[in-house]
Amino acid sequence: MRAIAEGELERFSQQVEERGCQFWVTVTRMPSATGGALVVLQRSETPAPTLKAPESEKMANVGRLLGGVVHDFANLLTLISGYSEILLNRVGQDHFVRDELDEIRKAASRGARLTSQLLGFTRGHKAQPALLDLNETVGGMVQMLRPIIGEHLDVRTSCAADLGKTMADAGEMEQVLMNLVLNARDAMPQGGNITIKTCNTEVSEAEAEGHGIAPGQYVMLTVSDTGHGIEPAMLDRLWEPFFTTKPEGKGTGLGLNTVRKIIGEYHGAVWVESVVGEGATFIVYLPRVTMAQAAAGRAETLYLPTRVPAVSKSGSETVLIVEDEEGVRRLLRYVLESRGYTVLEAADGEQALRVYGESGNRIQLVLTDMIMPRMGGRELAARLSEMVPDLKIMFMSGYTDDVLLRTGELRRGMSFLQKPLRPETLAAKVREALDSPTRPFSPA
Repeated sequence: MRAIAEGELERFSQQVEERGCQFWVTVTRMPSATGGALVVLQRSETPAPTLKAPESEKMANVGRLLGGVVHDFANLLTLISGYSEILLNRVGQDHFVRDELDEIRKAASRGARLTSQLLGFTRGHKAQPALLDLNETVGGMVQMLRPIIGEHLDVRTSCAADLGKTMADAGEMEQVLMNLVLNARDAMPQGGNITIKTCNTEVSEAEAEGHGIAPGQYVMLTVSDTGHGIEPAMLDRLWEPFFTTKPEGKGTGLGLNTVRKIIGEYHGAVWVESVVGEGATFIVYLPRVTMAQAAAGRAETLYLPTRVPAVSKSGSETVLIVEDEEGVRRLLRYVLESRGYTVLEAADGEQALRVYGESGNRIQLVLTDMIMPRMGGRELAARLSEMVPDLKIMFMSGYTDDVLLRTGELRRGMSFLQKPLRPETLAAKVREALDSPTRPFSPA
């Protein structure tokens, strides 16, 4: 692993034995979108194929593509989420379009999580596990996916009423379910049935050894189709990155590899059973969290998302918004002005310096995007802090905060907002920043 991390090797594979079972462990070096490298550890029943140069180039291209579009995509989700919440606040509880607006808002939130997961494929992803009810995940995803699956397919669910909880990141499990359901759809172009089931199960020592997991209590999720099935020779290869049985241009070959990676992170297992001509069933096992563990104050209390503090969300201060996307600027201005703030605008760092020079004494907070043409948010903050060391500055970005920390773009003492932005979250965080003690910005 050290040789691979330092670039001396691209891949190393070795057969090992554990509890009487032989398997292969492979360590692979893959390019990262940030210019470094990602070291991936995989376990399989067969030796991994040699990583071909075109595949390595594909990984690099995927990373560069994601790094280039994520910021713009987060801006679009900000607009979708923001305006849907504005409309939800305007219509009454019984308005005939309320349900549709709420689905748009939920879809934007899912899109934000899936964007983060997609970035994690090349950059590494910091999951946020919490106590999770898979039945709720299934219900939400089926409702969202049903319109795009197609009328030629019948989607059925069978969820156990007494289903136990598991510890997992909600966005990652939505990604797992989406990949499996869409694969099932693609296996039935002429129509058929997709069946999603959940239940509790007990894994014996013999079964546990076969799947490389610990014996004990698990939550099981299955996604079945009545499609063409999978050839036996293809069953093991399905999990390889960039391997796909779909026609040219119809699949990336990343979906199932991502599914196995996610499930493995939670000490679970995933495999497929198939009969050619009769369909396939993908089976997922995730460790069950017992009530005793919950009562003992285990990870569910540690990993629950941080709640926005109950603070006043209005004010009379002046805020300078620095954002290159006009639509996002207009939305942010509307949100803040509707809560009593005076708002000034700038389309980039250079224009922000001119606006501040003209109105500096009036501005109490600068809310700036990180990535902009001509002058980005970090350079703008450094220039403003030379003029006013105790000026309050809040950054916003479509990149995850852990990536910003790793690349040196975000340091202690900075306030940060993750795009896409929800209006209520934006208002609460702006109020919190204005009320907090001043912390001078240090670009070093």
